[in-house]
Order: sequence, then structure tokens, then C-alpha cells
Amino acid sequence: MNKLKRVAIPVALGLSLLIGSAGNSGAAASTEEGSSPRRIALERVRSDQLQTMIAASGSIEARRITEIGSEVSGRITEVFVDVGEAVEEGAPLFQIDREPYEMALAEARAGLALCRAESLNADAEAERIAKLIELNAASQQRYDKIRTQAEVARARVRQGQAGLDRAKRNLDRTLVTAPYAASIVERRAHEGSMSSGAPVLVVQERGALEFIVDVPEAAAAPVRPGDPVKLFVEGLADPIESQVDRVSARVDPQTRTYEVRGVVLDASGLVKAGSYVRAELHVRRPESRPVVHRSSVLTRDGRTYVMQVDGGVVRKIPVRVGIRAGSDVELLHGATTGDLLVSGSDASRVSEGTRIRLREPVLAAQSETLP
Repeated sequence: MNKLKRVAIPVALGLSLLIGSAGNSGAAASTEEGSSPRRIALERVRSDQLQTMIAASGSIEARRITEIGSEVSGRITEVFVDVGEAVEEGAPLFQIDREPYEMALAEARAGLALCRAESLNADAEAERIAKLIELNAASQQRYDKIRTQAEVARARVRQGQAGLDRAKRNLDRTLVTAPYAASIVERRAHEGSMSSGAPVLVVQERGALEFIVDVPEAAAAPVRPGDPVKLFVEGLADPIESQVDRVSARVDPQTRTYEVRGVVLDASGLVKAGSYVRAELHVRRPESRPVVHRSSVLTRDGRTYVMQVDGGVVRKIPVRVGIRAGSDVELLHGATTGDLLVSGSDASRVSEGTRIRLREPVLAAQSETLP
């Protein structure tokens, strides 16, 4: 079997090259400290989009949870469902006593009939007085009075019609139905109880679960809609694959976290609302940033920096790091793509101000195939 071997490429007499990390650009260099040159490892800052994993926790919730009460008051005569049952949209949930509302509807119908009769009589009287005026047998004042009475009667008809419609609607509302396909999760009243708007049942939307997790504000990268997520729920052997749907625009000032939500597609049917969930969010930068090998980044006395070679002289440059992915580190501030840095163990050995004699740059790690 052949082996791939990394070899140093000498570019000048007495000097050799060390590559900082695979895929990074390198350069041959030597220090000018002491009487004899010493080889050092260098790397160029490259541009890349790193991905990191952010751990978060939260719970599984139904997309909609609704407390169901009646819009009309009365005695509950029957509850058609119980906790744990599944219902379709429009399915009957419970019934309020219909009798008082049936009586109110009958009264409204009778009242409307009376108003219509009075209106017809007033119209007829107004028509009769109008003919008498043409014969100069009635006064205009009398006609105006009768016409006003006819208009009032017509208004009462409209009022009676509105009362009839209200009575019909109230009777219909004595039967309370499911607002959507749901599961019954709580029952708060039974037959014989008086309902006056207080919740009788609590339902949650069926087959529509979502995860809600809190992401630390100080996470290495911001979470965005579309980022993939792995959900670990107690009792399930395998994680559930999902993705971020919504990200809150507000950070909680108490917990310093922000809320992230997404759909839970549970083929097993075992996941329940209220369950604890642990999430792994895999976040990738939307744009490329400067990236270096982790050996090029140093931290001392709480300060993070790199040793940059500028004009043949080593400079200590403060940096701010972002995502750390494997051996790669993202630099958010302090270095730019193409900068030349001291890498490997040499980064901590070379002191600021050291003069570096650079050779011809090598654009990639060299390799040769050996038998």
C-alpha cells in the first residue's frame, strides 16, 4: 500500500521549509538570531466558512394550546370527550343546556312577527293618508306624523331581525366544537357544572410539535433560520433531525439567551409536548472569515494574539477569535486574509521584534508517493 508523505522543500542553501497545517500556504524562513540561522514554521491566513456546534436545551411544545370555554353561559349537559382523546376540527366537545336559548329564539321570532305586522299597518295608513291629501281631505301635518310612525315601525323590524339573528347564534354556540385537529390534554368541568366563560377543556394541536431552546448570547456564532439541528429527547434512541425555523430578535436580559424554534417531525409518535430536549445546532458563517491553524493563536494573561511577520519582523498582534472547528480557528479581528503568521511551537518561542529572512513562498504542502 502506498503512503502519502509530507516532505520539506528547501529553497536556499542551508535552509528548509516547515508547513503549519495541511491546506495552508507556507513560506520558508529562518531567524537571524545568534550565529546560525534557525528554521521556523509559518502559515498564511486563509479565508474559509467554518461550522461549529452550539449546545442548547429547552422543551418540546405543541404549536398551539388552547383553553376551550363556551361563549354563552349555562349548565353543561354533556361532555363528549375526555383526556387523551384525539378530535378532528369541528368535532363536538361539550354541550350547554339548549332550552333557555331555544325559548329566547322563539321569543325573538314572535317579536319580529309583531314588528312586521306593525310596519305593514303603518305603511298602509301612510298610503291611505297620502290619497286623502290628494283629495284635500287630510292635512300635511297628519301625513308627516303617520309617515314618521311608518319609519319607526320599519326600524323596529330591523331591530327584531337583529335580535332573531343573535338568538340563533347563541343557540348554535351552546354546542362547543374543536377549533382544529387536536388532542384533549385537560378537562376542568363535568356535566352539571355551570359554564360562564371559564375553560372547560384544554386542547393542543395534534401532530404539530416544535422545539423551543435557549441559545447563549455569547455563542461563537449567531443561529440563523435554516441551520440544521439534532434533537435528543429522553426515551428515543436516535436523535431527531430538524432545522431552525425562527430566531427571536430579543435577548432575555435575565438569562442572556435568545429563543430558537423549529418543527419536530416525530415519525415514532412517542414525543410528547412538555418533554425536555437537548439540541445540537450546527451553525455555519454566512460569509468567509480569516482562518488559521490553532497553533498560530496564543493566549497569555487573558489576552489572545498572533505573531505576525511584517516586513521581515515579528509583531505581536492582538486578535479576537470566533468559531473553533477542529484544528482551525476563526479570527474576527486583528488579522486579515493573506497575513503571514508564525505557526506551530515556534509561535510561542519567537519573540516580538525578531527578524525573519523569508524564502520563496510555497503555495501548498508538497507531497510525494512512496512505494
